[in-house]
Amino acid sequence: MEMIPELQTDIKVFPAFSDITLETKPLFDELLGLNPPQGSEYTFTNLFIWRHLYGFRACRMDNALCIRGTDRAGIEFFMIIAKDTEAYLQAVGRLAAAVRKDGTSLKLFRVEERYLDALKQAVPSLVYEDDRDNADYVYLASDLIGLRGRKYDGKRNHIRKFKANYVSAYADISEALVDDCIHLAETWYHSKQDPSLEPDLVATREALTHLTGLGLKGSAILVDGTVRAFSLAEQLNPDTAVIHIEKYDPAYEGIPQVINQQLCEHICGSYRYINREQDLGNEGLRRSKMSYNPVLILNKYRVCL
Repeated sequence: MEMIPELQTDIKVFPAFSDITLETKPLFDELLGLNPPQGSEYTFTNLFIWRHLYGFRACRMDNALCIRGTDRAGIEFFMIIAKDTEAYLQAVGRLAAAVRKDGTSLKLFRVEERYLDALKQAVPSLVYEDDRDNADYVYLASDLIGLRGRKYDGKRNHIRKFKANYVSAYADISEALVDDCIHLAETWYHSKQDPSLEPDLVATREALTHLTGLGLKGSAILVDGTVRAFSLAEQLNPDTAVIHIEKYDPAYEGIPQVINQQLCEHICGSYRYINREQDLGNEGLRRSKMSYNPVLILNKYRVCL
């Protein structure tokens, strides 16, 4: 197998692991460009902005990157970004052998279906489970932009009410708006009075602070000149954009429908599909995502070797 070029990064070679920093982004981009992902977790942005919560670290494995993390329950898990399926299976084999020496099991989280199928062929006795809470919601971009048909009547009504009640303006997020967006995110967090949401605030700050370095694009809705909603997105693969973050002031009726439609129109309009990530088992969030009529629920799996 042809090896990917050696890039000048700070990522160590297995079994040593390195911090995920902006300086390590080129190697992630190289592999993700060779083998574009389907699941929303497999972007450098997601790994970078959530590294504090999950303790993400990475290492090189020939034609793959191995990411190690710890979930909220304290369980160590791994994710793999690989040049192709062969490289993915080779990385899994090396990891499995390493953890076996320690007398533990290898746990792979957020495994895409294409890799699950390959693993099942390689390991007939594979133990795995559907991870519904982390399944991604995928939509036709044309649906989220046009909101056509009876199934979107409610969304259009909310947007009409917002436009009738408020003096608003759309803006692409520039460096000049970053501080205002951070202020809105902090206000959102404090209004929730829920300490468990602090990692979300940290991730949002990271995304906004490193907007340019991460290659993110975003939309903001201003009411009377003040940012009252914003959303951030980027390319996931050649035909799909992924929306990472969306925050809004709920005091403005219709604003969540407005920011979603406007981001899709202005930032994601050149893509066929839009991935709005997962619901994390939150019933309210699940209802909201289902109400936009996804064309695909992208399944992911937990695997134990």
